[in-house]
Amino acid sequence: MTMPQSDSPASEESQPDQLPLAERLSALGGESATEQSVKRIIPWVVSLMIHVGIIVLGFLVTWTVALIQHPEEPTLIVADFRAPRYEPIQSPEILSESLDETFPADLMDLDVMVPELPAEQVPAPGFDQPTIALPRMQGISRSDFASGIDTATATFVGLTSSNAQRIVYVIDASGSMIASLQFIVRELERSLDGLSRKQEFGIVFFQGNDAVTVPPASRLSRATETNRETALLWIRNEIIPRGRSNPLRAIEHALRLKPDAIFLLSTNITGSGEFEIDQQDLLQMLEEMNPLSEHNGTRPTQINCIQFLDPDPLDTLRNIARLHGGAKGYKFIDRSELGLDQP
Repeated sequence: MTMPQSDSPASEESQPDQLPLAERLSALGGESATEQSVKRIIPWVVSLMIHVGIIVLGFLVTWTVALIQHPEEPTLIVADFRAPRYEPIQSPEILSESLDETFPADLMDLDVMVPELPAEQVPAPGFDQPTIALPRMQGISRSDFASGIDTATATFVGLTSSNAQRIVYVIDASGSMIASLQFIVRELERSLDGLSRKQEFGIVFFQGNDAVTVPPASRLSRATETNRETALLWIRNEIIPRGRSNPLRAIEHALRLKPDAIFLLSTNITGSGEFEIDQQDLLQMLEEMNPLSEHNGTRPTQINCIQFLDPDPLDTLRNIARLHGGAKGYKFIDRSELGLDQP
């Protein structure tokens, strides 16, 4: 008796030629149709993601640059037709403080009424305008209005430095100055009073091997009335001339403050005994610290010298002034000018 054929899986496996080609290849380890489709799609997906990423990155860079850019503030240009050196006459901060100190608050709030001229008195174009004389206000001098445009000068015991914004006084405080310290303080006071608020000053005494600096030691002070009075009070209370002195540290400290001008006063600048310094060594040190410029033939600091009380046989201060201060950078003040008896 013949048995009917069964439709079991075994019968299908017994007929592999009836399966699709792709499935037969997959069964043999080849790629399936799904894998082939995925491989065809992946490059397009990757390319699309890269292009989208580039577009997003470009947008972010453009937005960031636009966000961090700030418009530059316009540069303030100040024209100075009198000062021989090209420098801003006065910084906005100093000018603001100067105005606040010069004018009282109630004066700044006043409204100034300018009278109108009748039509027949109005000058025609091309003619000089009439000058209106302003009344003098109590406590304010004409120099206060012109303090921002005057030439910066400094004067000490008859010597003058022009165009000097930063001034340092270097003064002998050895025992030979005991009788004349009051004269020095008076001359310092007169010199400081002649400075404008835009100028700065420092004072250094030399005693023994030390530099005795009027506070603040590390910087110059602006020449306000308060700073001038504070410096003079400190000198009267703290400086007592004594012993002998060596000027090296005081001069070195003064030059480190980068002044435009130094006033150097001494009775015997090269000293004596254990504090004596060779003249050539002193001149060489000054040459190294205050060298002559190869470009314009000038030095960073003008050094004016005052030989005080007694003449110096070596003329050291005169030589320093000749090399660093110019033809009018030296002065000798003898005892007779101070009313002191000759030794």
